[in-house]
Amino acid sequence: MGDAPAIRPALPLWGMLAALAGFLALQVVAFVHAGVFEYPLDDVYIHLAMASNIARGTYGVNAGEAASAASSILYPFLLVPFPDSEFQRLLPLFWNTLAVAGCGWVWGRIVADAGLTGFAAAVLAVAGPVLLNISGVGYTGMEAAPHMLASLMIVFGLWRALTGRGVSAWFIAAAIAAPLLRYEGLALALGAAGALLLTGERRAGLAIVSGALGGVVAFSLFLVSQGLEPLPGSVLAKTSSLDPNGNSALRYVVGFLANLTRPAAMVIAALAVVAVLATLALPALRRGPAFWLLMVVVLSALGHLVFGQIGWMHRYEPYILISLAAALLLVSASVEKAGILLRGAVVLAIVGAGVSYMPSLWGTYVWNPRAIHLQQAQMARLAQDYLDVPVAVNDLGQVAWGNRNYVLDLWGLGSDEARKIRFGHEQPGPRWAGPLAGKHGIKAAMIYDDWFATAAGEDWVRVATMVTLEPKGTLGGWEVAIYATDPSYARELRDKLAEFAPTLPEGAAVLLEPET
Repeated sequence: MGDAPAIRPALPLWGMLAALAGFLALQVVAFVHAGVFEYPLDDVYIHLAMASNIARGTYGVNAGEAASAASSILYPFLLVPFPDSEFQRLLPLFWNTLAVAGCGWVWGRIVADAGLTGFAAAVLAVAGPVLLNISGVGYTGMEAAPHMLASLMIVFGLWRALTGRGVSAWFIAAAIAAPLLRYEGLALALGAAGALLLTGERRAGLAIVSGALGGVVAFSLFLVSQGLEPLPGSVLAKTSSLDPNGNSALRYVVGFLANLTRPAAMVIAALAVVAVLATLALPALRRGPAFWLLMVVVLSALGHLVFGQIGWMHRYEPYILISLAAALLLVSASVEKAGILLRGAVVLAIVGAGVSYMPSLWGTYVWNPRAIHLQQAQMARLAQDYLDVPVAVNDLGQVAWGNRNYVLDLWGLGSDEARKIRFGHEQPGPRWAGPLAGKHGIKAAMIYDDWFATAAGEDWVRVATMVTLEPKGTLGGWEVAIYATDPSYARELRDKLAEFAPTLPEGAAVLLEPET
């Protein structure tokens, strides 16, 4: 115990440095693989495209057409400065660097506040940010890392409030911001507000409810005023894909069962069960601050398993996993000897998270920037620098960002029309994309045939295929079919592709179809 004074103040710094070290290592290795700086997800560019159009007065990916392609309320607004510039392209990196550093710092504070000291505390402060995937979540370039930071601040701030150390302004701000970053944040935010209301902190509880819920409701009203659904199209498209026939109950049952097959979900469920069993078995956890904190986090975890998603570059669920781990660490000091078992459960969960996340993160996802550079970045160059006409795609981001021409998103994130066709109460008929493309003056389409071959218009002419050589990483497909959606454009498209093909970086190629 003699080293506690020296160790404890350093834990937040060590947590921050560990998170940043993992983040930097991912960026360096990905850069070496790709030869350029690139994000591992095309989705980053959807937010950038939304941000650029917000700066010009349109909430959407195409000028003058409203669309809710972003799954986050707040994140596109954080990317508004310097629209369509390289400075704007680096804003997701900037915000995620800050979020990763903040997550590591708050995690270290939580380890220190839990009373851990010595070598075990140092190891936990350093291993947690890496194995619980703080670094990997920031690497995606999305809003998930800022949301994780807000979640950790809610857990820590609620614990401080419940244990008589006051309601901090940063805690209230984090609770309001969480659902504005990701809708899942409503569970922790409203749960924290409920705990405050029931323990006498009514002003703080009402402030969180009015801010968090009010912000979400106000955004829904804004979407409706734009002629859109009250939830973002991206959220509706992703949830509808679980059950295209629109049965909400079945959709969530399917989602819950699918989630429980994932290793990360098993770790979340195991930690939640540990929290519940400990609450039932230990009188000290059945009352007071420990009870309220555990119930808020456990119910939020259950909500995520039922209504949320697990996986896809391990970015959706780490916020609730690390929130559970943090809550159990914080309450472990309340139960003396049993606290060792709770801390042991947290250590096992951290190891389990590492086993779940690290192999695919370092074995597969670290190659994704290369894959994005060889496919989506080249599609964007083709569309903007060579074709300069309206195009249809199923991967919206890079092609839309900085594009002065109309981009039709056949997947449905950026096009309400396409989403309603794909996920309507009736299955769309074959060739459904043809009339939609004609309506918007689309000249060319770049799509995965595995996804949309049957949707292609009857008179579309396949001109070429863009292929990724030696594919590594994870994409929706490694071959992009390039169509002339207007047969009269086929010859010009072929000529443009012949001009474009020699400019492709090593690892990508365009294969022209035989002329007929």
